[in-house]
Amino acid sequence: MPKRKAFIDSSVLIRGLLFEETNSALIIKLVSENVLTGVINRKVAYEVLNVLKGLKDKDFASLSFSFIHSTFEIIPQEQYAEEMEKLRGTIKEKDLEHLAAARSAGIVIIAYDRDFDGVKEYFTPKEFLKSMKMKTYDTMY
Repeated sequence: MPKRKAFIDSSVLIRGLLFEETNSALIIKLVSENVLTGVINRKVAYEVLNVLKGLKDKDFASLSFSFIHSTFEIIPQEQYAEEMEKLRGTIKEKDLEHLAAARSAGIVIIAYDRDFDGVKEYFTPKEFLKSMKMKTYDTMY
């Protein structure tokens, strides 16, 4: 059975890196254990870096950035630029690049963001874990 692949939004990475007992942390664990292929784009990597610098410190942010770069597959913008143009105006600009990356790769997007409500590829961390028949925490994220 081929390994599942999913686009992981910055909301999941940030929560998962900051809080151990969350569904987001379980998603990161699946990626680090090579059970799930986590896909991101450069925008996600830099969003995580900048948010963690503000919430923690630059050392934590830098270590997290290195972990993300070595563990996640980074999809280049050229691969989803055409999809971005198709989707423009259908979702908030801040989420456009993420949805376009997921759609162009034909994978789901795991996020905790109501702006993705109604998008067929969208799963919260908890919903995704349940789809894999895994035990989850009570929270959605």
